[in-house]
Amino acid sequence: MGMSRRRSLFDARPLHTADSKFHGAIRRDKVGAILSLTAVSCISTGLGWMACYLYYGSYLLSLAFVALAAAGVVAASRRRRCDSRSLLVVSHVIFAVILLIAIIDAPFGGVSRTVHLYFLPLAAGAAFTFEARERYGSTIFPLLCAAMCAAFSTGLLDSIAPGMSPPAPVRQLGAVTNPFLAMVVLATVFALYRADSGRRLSLERELARAVPEGRIDVLYQPQATADGQIVGAEALARWRRSAGDVVAPDVFIPLAEESGLIKSIGLDVLRQACATLEAWSHVSATRALKVSVNISPLQLADAGFVEAVTAVIVASRASPALLEFELTESALCGHVPTTLQRMRQIEALGVSWALDDFGTGFSSLSALRTLPVRRLKIDRQFLVDAGTEQAGHGLLGKIIEISQVMGMQALAEGVETRAQLQLLVSLGCSRFQGFLFGRPMPATQLQALMEQAAGRSLPGP
Repeated sequence: MGMSRRRSLFDARPLHTADSKFHGAIRRDKVGAILSLTAVSCISTGLGWMACYLYYGSYLLSLAFVALAAAGVVAASRRRRCDSRSLLVVSHVIFAVILLIAIIDAPFGGVSRTVHLYFLPLAAGAAFTFEARERYGSTIFPLLCAAMCAAFSTGLLDSIAPGMSPPAPVRQLGAVTNPFLAMVVLATVFALYRADSGRRLSLERELARAVPEGRIDVLYQPQATADGQIVGAEALARWRRSAGDVVAPDVFIPLAEESGLIKSIGLDVLRQACATLEAWSHVSATRALKVSVNISPLQLADAGFVEAVTAVIVASRASPALLEFELTESALCGHVPTTLQRMRQIEALGVSWALDDFGTGFSSLSALRTLPVRRLKIDRQFLVDAGTEQAGHGLLGKIIEISQVMGMQALAEGVETRAQLQLLVSLGCSRFQGFLFGRPMPATQLQALMEQAAGRSLPGP
């Protein structure tokens, strides 16, 4: 229904942009480093060669290097945002500049072409920066750069060289400096790749010890009705490192998914949530609370998922009727019949299903109708858009209407203001989650909050 977004599966609130791969700290550091390298390389090279061409009177050719320096400025200005659109724009501007200069830089007077060598660090930088599933940026664009480098190296494109050529002194200087500078940039890219790989490996090793050492903490964010009555909570994971700092989900959940550790972490979160449910069952104020637990598509794809979940629930003695599993639409990209079968097996235990971040993926309504989903969780971005755009307001209403037509309950995430709550209520939404009702908190704190609320509601003597 909308742009596909990958949400940190155990986060407290959805990410705000359509490309969530750029929100992890590891990802930010990597992209920021590449953009910084790009900025320094393009600005210094662009200004240097522009000055050189102007000195020798090649005013028209100097404009190409103005564009190169401008690409460096864009890279510097977008370094903190680290979004894929900025990377693509900068990469293609650099590609166009290298292509233009390489065409002009045809072999002449015993001086060979060298500008095309810059395609190599450009290809390496793209392959390193873009994630594997960003197929164009990580595979197609680097292959295109490599192909252009090969084409110029073999002389296949010499026939398209124009009559104009850089001044002889400039060409001779470029023949000496370009290979050196291109290899320096390429070596720097590889150095950044090695540092990033080392950091990931170190974090992965430490994360592998998190479950055995009991360093995965579970917090609970309230889910409430329009009048503020808390009727459930979402279990949200936090990683407490040995150094004492708490790692946000947007850092360790993608790493856990890439390494396969999400399976053990997910079961540990479920184990803690079931233990909390069992403890709450002995307290009148909390015994009816329902707990939602996020399930990664990788967990659901595991052949032993149903058996493992069943064992955890049985061992905890928690009521399956008070458990809800949340699944994102990305889980529907796999083998749907197998997914459906496992979801129904889990439902047979008494556990209900919710579709998380509804409207941000590509699942069809016909596929959704076949799933045993009882609740649709509306992504926060739709609520934000509804407050600023008329079209967003209508879309939010349609999503809630779809949930009603399909006999599902709608729960809006990211509710932070009374105005947002009133808007959702007017559109027919009945369940809400967000900072307006409470931030993620330990189970004991939520229990105390519920007991206080129950005490206030008791009739006086």
